[in-house]
Amino acid sequence: MSFDDLVGGDDLTPEEEARLRRVHELLVEAGPPPDLPPALEQPVRPEEAEVVEFPLLMRRRLAVGAIAAAAAVLVAFAIGFAVGHAKGKAQPFAAEHVVPMHGAPGRHAVISIAKADEAGNWPMQVAVDGLPQLANRKAYYELWLTKDGKPAVSCGSFRVHGKTTTLRLSVPYTLSRYDGWVVTAQPASDKGIGPVVLTT
Repeated sequence: MSFDDLVGGDDLTPEEEARLRRVHELLVEAGPPPDLPPALEQPVRPEEAEVVEFPLLMRRRLAVGAIAAAAAVLVAFAIGFAVGHAKGKAQPFAAEHVVPMHGAPGRHAVISIAKADEAGNWPMQVAVDGLPQLANRKAYYELWLTKDGKPAVSCGSFRVHGKTTTLRLSVPYTLSRYDGWVVTAQPASDKGIGPVVLTT
C-alpha cells in the first residue's frame, strides 16, 4: 500500500508529510517481520515457586515481639529499681531545733524538729542510742509529750535494733502546750503507760 493511500496528505503540513513519508520508506525497506518460531507459539508457564515469605515473616514477628517484651521487662525493672533506690535514700532533715534526752548511763536520744508543714504537723527525726532490745517481741518503746512532767500525748511507738535507731515521726500537736518529752518501755502485757527510760 502506497504512502498516499495510507495518509492522504490533505491536512498535513509539508514538514509533517516529509517526516511521515520518511518513516514509511524505512518500514518498507525493513520488510515484514519474521514468522514466529513454533516453540514460541504456545506460552510457557513458569514453574510454581515455593512460597517462604509467610513463615519468614512469622519468625520475624516473633523475634520482634520477643525483643519488645524483653525491652519492656528491662524498662520496668529499671523504673522499679530507680523508684526503690530513691525511696531507700534518706533525705536530709532540716531541723529548726533539737531536743536532747537522757536516761541511764549510755542511753540517750536526740529529737530534731523541723518547721511545721502546711497542715500544722511537726516532722521529727528521733535518734535513739543505747536502748536495749526488749525481750518480748510484742513489747515496744513509746515517745510522749509531757504535761507537768507526766506523759500526756503519744508521738509514736518504735522498736530498736543495734546500738542506734533513727526514726521519723510527725505530730499534729501544738508543741508549746507541753513541757517536755519522755520515752517509755511498753511491755506487751501492760496496756497502761510503762516505765520512763529517757527524759528531757
